[in-house]
Amino acid sequence: MDDARHNGARRDETRRTRRPWPPWAKGALAVAVMALAVFAAVKTADDGPTYVSVAQAVGGDYGPGDALQVHGDVHNVTRDDFLLFEDNHTLRVLLADADLPDTFAEDKGATVTGKLALDGDELVLVAESIQVGCPSKYEPDEG
Repeated sequence: MDDARHNGARRDETRRTRRPWPPWAKGALAVAVMALAVFAAVKTADDGPTYVSVAQAVGGDYGPGDALQVHGDVHNVTRDDFLLFEDNHTLRVLLADADLPDTFAEDKGATVTGKLALDGDELVLVAESIQVGCPSKYEPDEG
């Protein structure tokens, strides 16, 4: 019976030989976890749409699959699409499943978020969301 108690004591001692992590290792783990969280946040933040003008959208710097946010004046509205005008540049916007705001109308400014696609050989913006109003919050401050 003493042997059984003695063996039990020995098992407890072997379990206690593991030392807890030293404080510096815990700190290093915490810093690594925070760095990973920051990296993930920055990586996902870059995946959002890029705000560009109509001229930039059709200028050749962007292609099919690029997520963009484009502001322009609305013209030639049909059931399936409309045109965004800015200066002398035009971009056709396919409505797809995007909901039109109540204030959406011809000759009003609108900001369209979506992805570029090819419709035949024409580069178009497939709308995901449409906002009517001033784009000033998206434009850089002057001065």
